[in-house]
Amino acid sequence: MWESLLGDYQRLAAIVSAHQRGRRFEELLERLFQQAHFCVDRDPSVAAPRQTDLVARYEDTWYLIEAKWQNAPVDVGVVDAVRSRMDRTASRTVIGVIISVSGFTESVVEDLRRYRNRAPILLFGEEEIAQTLKTPRDLLALLRSKHERLVAHGEVQLAADRKAQPRPRPSRDLPESTTRLLDTDLAPVDSFTSDGQFGEFVFVPQVPDVDWEYPGGHGVSVDLPLRVFNQEHVVDLVHTLSRLGLRGSEPRWIIQQSTVNWHGVGARTLCDALRAWEARTADLIDAHHTEQVVYFDTCPGGGFYTITADVAMHTTRRVYRCNVSFQLPGVPLDTGPLRHLFERYQTGVFHYFRPMTTSALTRFSWPRSEAPILEVVGYVVVHDDLPPSFWPDVQADETQKPAGPGEVPTEWVTGVVARNPYRTETGITVPPEWPNEIQASDLLICSLRNHHPLDRPSGAYRLESWRYARTSDALVFQPLADW
Repeated sequence: MWESLLGDYQRLAAIVSAHQRGRRFEELLERLFQQAHFCVDRDPSVAAPRQTDLVARYEDTWYLIEAKWQNAPVDVGVVDAVRSRMDRTASRTVIGVIISVSGFTESVVEDLRRYRNRAPILLFGEEEIAQTLKTPRDLLALLRSKHERLVAHGEVQLAADRKAQPRPRPSRDLPESTTRLLDTDLAPVDSFTSDGQFGEFVFVPQVPDVDWEYPGGHGVSVDLPLRVFNQEHVVDLVHTLSRLGLRGSEPRWIIQQSTVNWHGVGARTLCDALRAWEARTADLIDAHHTEQVVYFDTCPGGGFYTITADVAMHTTRRVYRCNVSFQLPGVPLDTGPLRHLFERYQTGVFHYFRPMTTSALTRFSWPRSEAPILEVVGYVVVHDDLPPSFWPDVQADETQKPAGPGEVPTEWVTGVVARNPYRTETGITVPPEWPNEIQASDLLICSLRNHHPLDRPSGAYRLESWRYARTSDALVFQPLADW
């Protein structure tokens, strides 16, 4: 059905009579708005005695629509006529929309910028007409995006602007991670590089159990396949999620090539690693034309999400696919943050919370005597200002020197970076519960069941258990070690 809209539009160009073509164009737009689930009236009396082509309503917002198919671009005279009709409407939430096949003069764009504090008017050009006729579900999100750009930034959004690269956002604007990565010499590193391949997994410090809620039942999931065009849109997405409050204290990420993986902590380091892709991949031989990105973070109200993206290994840094997948304890009463994502990235309106029919979390553990000893190549540490007396295991340790005046342990080891004992090349029998995606990774980033101060090295670390969850396209994996 949607294909027929675009086909009908393309056939309108053969109609010689301008009046007949204009009338048929209005009928086509009426069908478009109806298929996008708007309530639509053609030739309404909302602005009488002025004639109006269409009026459409979605929830409490009204759109007064003027359709033009003429030889010359629309000028400010049409804008003034639409404003006059809007002044005659009774609704305070009416938005003007001018749809023009022949485009708009520069004076129209400048007029809308200058008088944006008056009743808002949005512009649709030929490219956007074809886009929405092909996929009507994009219409609402595109209208809302145009309105936000006009009100918040004074920008008149047209198709060329929509595809432009967003203004680069410095990574320092993102919250600084409370977690650091150190090598065995205790020197800070931004990320760990390891042998590996594609697999779309990420090591995480904790997998939230979305089923762990009274009075029982299972969590829900929702996926947002986003319309992004290049690497800077992915960076913008991370910033947007942070501004919406959808962030935890310890995000994790992985970037995967066909033979190499990069593991990191924090939103800042992900953005820096994406932008430094040429230096990061300079030594790769026969690099794949695409690299995969997986980003994990938790939601303050419970649950978590992953971002997955396929990014071109080219100066364009084109994004072929980008998806945000949420797992939540239930359907939130306030869906505002998710709706903002819908609108900003034009995902359409047909997305649903899906009840999960099986347990979200998978767990495995074995006796300590059977747990393999890990070869450690790095540490995950956090800063903590609590005094030694707060930590019973430290206080009871007779070898621990008492803290002097004002002295507190500041760095705690909460995880270790270790060689993967079940990598395919090791020849060790892999437990049947071990996920296939992890077998090619040379490294594991393990959480420690018991933390210890960085200046108090522990004994051997053993891989005692693991837990994981699966989003629609990523494995969220937490190996657990102890000492």
